[in-house]
Amino acid sequence: MLSDCLMLLSAVVCAAGGMSRADEPFMGAYVNIPKLFDSGSDIRDRERSIGKQLDRFKSSGLRVVMPYVTTTVGTALYPSEIVPVRMYSDWDPLSVLIREARTRGLQVYPVTCVLACGKQQPQGILQQHPDWALRDEDGRPIGHISPCHPQARDWVVSVMHEIVEKYKPDGLLLDYLRFNNRPMQLDPHGAAELEKLTRVSPTLLKPHMLQRFKEDCLTELMRSISVDLRQQQPEIKLAIYSWGPHVIQNHRVAQDWRTWAQKGYIDMVNVSGYCFPENYGDRYLQVFADRIGGALAINQTLRRPIDVTLCLGIKTSHGQIGKAADVDDYLSTAGRLGVDGAAVFTWSHAEPYLDEIVQAGYLTAFEDHLKSLP
Repeated sequence: MLSDCLMLLSAVVCAAGGMSRADEPFMGAYVNIPKLFDSGSDIRDRERSIGKQLDRFKSSGLRVVMPYVTTTVGTALYPSEIVPVRMYSDWDPLSVLIREARTRGLQVYPVTCVLACGKQQPQGILQQHPDWALRDEDGRPIGHISPCHPQARDWVVSVMHEIVEKYKPDGLLLDYLRFNNRPMQLDPHGAAELEKLTRVSPTLLKPHMLQRFKEDCLTELMRSISVDLRQQQPEIKLAIYSWGPHVIQNHRVAQDWRTWAQKGYIDMVNVSGYCFPENYGDRYLQVFADRIGGALAINQTLRRPIDVTLCLGIKTSHGQIGKAADVDDYLSTAGRLGVDGAAVFTWSHAEPYLDEIVQAGYLTAFEDHLKSLP
């Protein structure tokens, strides 16, 4: 049954003309910078460790290093002049990583946790601007920046601008570019703006009115990021992480990436492959195929198709693989459907399985298959 579904979806993709492919499929891995070295060592040893890690990265067949440069609690892993909290006060590990990556012919796509800023409690910039925070059901600020506040949007864009200006990366991947996935309230400014637009008091507001407003606010933020960064570096590739096809309409996170792709704001969507027996039981591979196939089907409806890549979860909050061979199940399924590449989450979680993955040729077989597609 699963194989029939895969063949059908693959046929649909090919009949539509296939996706526009670069010369090489996207083959990357998310990287947690602090896990590349012993934080207790001196800077010289840290830099040597980064180099050794990148040697192994390249020999694995991966080509795109995707380091997290801001965290979900509002901390910067580079010497930012905008983000108020920095992990390293006297060192720039991002510049080292980019330098070492480029000497090895690797691309770099820094990853930013765009709107996440403290989880349950406001942290980072939200401690200075609590009025920018989304609210819980009781009206208390939470650790999530509201894209409905214009000053907050401007600040977010300035952070993206700083990263691109300082490091001139090949691309930028935007994570947490979404609303919180639980019942919440807007920031005070956003709530007032929505009431002004609809002329309806919050107590009488229809759910679809709030939903449309949230989607519009997030789209405006994505537009602003795209315009700013493309003016600064026209060739930059902009990517987002997404849960999949189901979030583009009438979903709490309000992440309408279909519109973003259609308008040229993004070049790639990295779709979550976090489907495991822990969260989906025996159906996990079917759910996985439906998710990836659904994203590809949406992409084929666009006048301007983008790259659709798989986020291959090794160990996540949703579950984890049990053995190296599980990687092949996900890659072969996504490959038959016709994705444009994959990003491993994360490099450090993949390392225990890496020798077996490389020896078995799972990454090579996946890449060779993608290169054979139209």
